[in-house]
Amino acid sequence: MIRRSLMILLVLLFSCCHFASAYALDDIEWVSSIDSTTLHWGDTVTDDNYVIAAEDFNKEGFVHLTIKKNGELVHFASLQVGGSFDYRDNIDGEDVRIYVKGVNPDIDEWDGYPNDPTTEIQIYRRGLPELDITIETDEDNYDPKQISSPDVITATITVENNGDAKANSVEMTIDTNGLELDDGDLTHLFSTLEIGEVTDPVVVKLTVPHLWDQTDFEVKPIVECYDINDDRHEFNETKTVTVEEKAELIITKTITNEVYMGETVHVQVSIRNAGICRINSIEISDTIIEELELKDSVTLAKTISLNAGETQSLFQYSLRPVSTGTFTAPAATAIFTASNGEEYEFESNGPAIEVNGPEIIITQNVDVSTIQPGEEITVTVTVKNDGNKDASVTVGSTIPDEAAFISGDKGFSQVLKGGSSESYTYVIRLDEEGMVKLPAATATFIDMEDYRGEKISNTPVITVISEETSSGENNDSPSSQDESDTSSGQQESGSDSGSSDNMIAPGFGPVLATLALFCVYMITKKKK
Repeated sequence: MIRRSLMILLVLLFSCCHFASAYALDDIEWVSSIDSTTLHWGDTVTDDNYVIAAEDFNKEGFVHLTIKKNGELVHFASLQVGGSFDYRDNIDGEDVRIYVKGVNPDIDEWDGYPNDPTTEIQIYRRGLPELDITIETDEDNYDPKQISSPDVITATITVENNGDAKANSVEMTIDTNGLELDDGDLTHLFSTLEIGEVTDPVVVKLTVPHLWDQTDFEVKPIVECYDINDDRHEFNETKTVTVEEKAELIITKTITNEVYMGETVHVQVSIRNAGICRINSIEISDTIIEELELKDSVTLAKTISLNAGETQSLFQYSLRPVSTGTFTAPAATAIFTASNGEEYEFESNGPAIEVNGPEIIITQNVDVSTIQPGEEITVTVTVKNDGNKDASVTVGSTIPDEAAFISGDKGFSQVLKGGSSESYTYVIRLDEEGMVKLPAATATFIDMEDYRGEKISNTPVITVISEETSSGENNDSPSSQDESDTSSGQQESGSDSGSSDNMIAPGFGPVLATLALFCVYMITKKKK
């Protein structure tokens, strides 16, 4: 055990060697960093860079405490309950205070020596200032195109010390992020701020710029201060404001929103310069709905210039529906190049139109497109109502002069509901070689709204060729290239007719298959 007199002597010696400070320890505003911790004999507790240890106890109720930094002893003291000692770290500018809340020597009654002595201590550190900055603006968004929008940004700033110590030499500088100052000062000095003190409001006004692009600006007050140890502290806060672009073109497209098949759709496109500056060489174009046909002879493109606030009519035209359904009109576009060299594009709305009525589609298909003389072909005629209204439909087919009608129906007359279809078939025979184009089938219709019309089908082409002719052509062909040309020519002929029939490859090719077809043909002929 260390004797009490020796401990007091060491404390006095250490105090005499301690460096003089720029401020008195009594001037420090202390803040608790560890409210309470219990140390047994030899225990330590760490607070940041400092290690506090309970090195020794005596029966008089003293505890010997040490402070070490980086493994080296920097201060010590022997204290009883209620005592405290302070350490000034002149190198790092830190101050530490140790306060003894309790000591339990735990002295053995028999031998007078401590068994498991403990001490309860509280650790304080020098308090620091903490500055909270509040910045408010009259608006978050500024639009120079709007009359009601301010032409200056008014920012109000206050600073409050919410720390644990007084702030000295408080100075604020406002970073405007490039915004020009309209009124006020960007630098302010507040001298000192006590704990809990708030500065008077600082008001600055910044000019709202006129820009081609929407831009976010960060208004940033930066506040610096010094603590009792003359350490510098810096704080900042940011408020983001948005400035809208100065140019805006509003393109409006109006269209008849509901029509019946056969009626006229009217379209009008206009433009307004809603910005604050004149715009030159605006290239404007429009596009029609694919399911409607343009009735007028009109060019849907032009180049214009507009003063600020000016409105101009661009296009007026009429359309005719060719399909039923609900469709969205493509947006009209306006493009110009600004003085900054950048290109800007604006689009109109895309209004919808509903087209009602029946939509009749008629098609012809043949089961085979190449036959031998005397063979039969089955023709299928399909009529479909792709619209959303019922219609009374009358359909008729014409038999080609080269063909003999064998059996089936040549037409029908009935009501086709929207979305439904009906078909009929007939069989014909062709006896002469050649290429025969089926005449178009015709469908006339009328509905309850007295909307009427006529639809024409495709015209499939049938090739009639005998086996001998086919074989002769194959023998006369000097190369496979000629065969390819012939086949290609037949396909092109079918394509030119606009037919939608199912194309089937001709013949089997081999001799055995040809003989088999000939036998079938002869048997069929005898039965007839």
